[in-house]
Amino acid sequence: MPATQVRRPVFIKKFMKKENKIKFGIPGWTLREPIEELFIKTGYDFKIDERSSAVYIDDPEIDCFFARAKEICPLIERGILDGGIVSKAAIAETKTKLSEICDLSPLMSISGETRLVLAVPEKSKIKLLRDLKGKKIVTRVPEITKEFLRKNKISATIEFSDGANEAKVPGFADALVELTNTGATLKAHNLKILEVLMKDSVILGANEKSLQNKWKRKKMEDLAILLKGARLAREYAGLMLHASNDMMEAVLKILPSLKKPTVTHLRGENWFDVLTVAKKKEIRELIPKLKKIGCTDIVEFPLNKVIT
Repeated sequence: MPATQVRRPVFIKKFMKKENKIKFGIPGWTLREPIEELFIKTGYDFKIDERSSAVYIDDPEIDCFFARAKEICPLIERGILDGGIVSKAAIAETKTKLSEICDLSPLMSISGETRLVLAVPEKSKIKLLRDLKGKKIVTRVPEITKEFLRKNKISATIEFSDGANEAKVPGFADALVELTNTGATLKAHNLKILEVLMKDSVILGANEKSLQNKWKRKKMEDLAILLKGARLAREYAGLMLHASNDMMEAVLKILPSLKKPTVTHLRGENWFDVLTVAKKKEIRELIPKLKKIGCTDIVEFPLNKVIT
């Protein structure tokens, strides 16, 4: 070997290996509590600190970035972030292109769907879309609103507002475009829905190029399975009970399950231990029926994840 040629030690190459990590966007504000709950039920030690705009997670392979969903979307599209939790409304508002790994809705509520609606006061003279001509519309999604008006050939003034917009109609505007789940807030402000612009949902979205990296793809897909399972578990609960042999036919007829209930014969007795999973709304109807059949030791218990 020539005297000027130096071979790099093998151990240096080993420690220069690029660290496996995904950069992941986490939105806060209205989504903070449900997202924290979701990650905790997934099994993570997870905390969002809105004051310092920081996110703590006990996984060294996930580097979390805290921002609004509308800020996260373009960062994922550009590849600055590998993925994140965003809404379809935020994607539409920022006109970005992401790959959807999974849908986490309904994240805010286990009942009803989230819709982006155009609403007006109940006593408003605005009865049809064409009546919006020359009116003022307040919204936090001006780009979506602008496109909606363009498609319907309506000329109206759009004013951006990121606050409690329901309270601004009719005092400061004639109508608003806002997200609603149950419609209770709109009703409380004497507003009625004139048109539904789109159905919204919360998704785990990813950068297309990041998904071409096998390690990053697997990491985000595995995370999606856990988050989806934790989200689904909000709707379900476990149910355990004891039933005699004479009761079993009646019990099995009314028990719903993701598959079939698990039935275990109690040793030395003519009784069975029955274990099943059902929706919480179904369980509140089931328990009185099971009690009337004669079942004993009925126990309902929470679930952290439901993986189907």
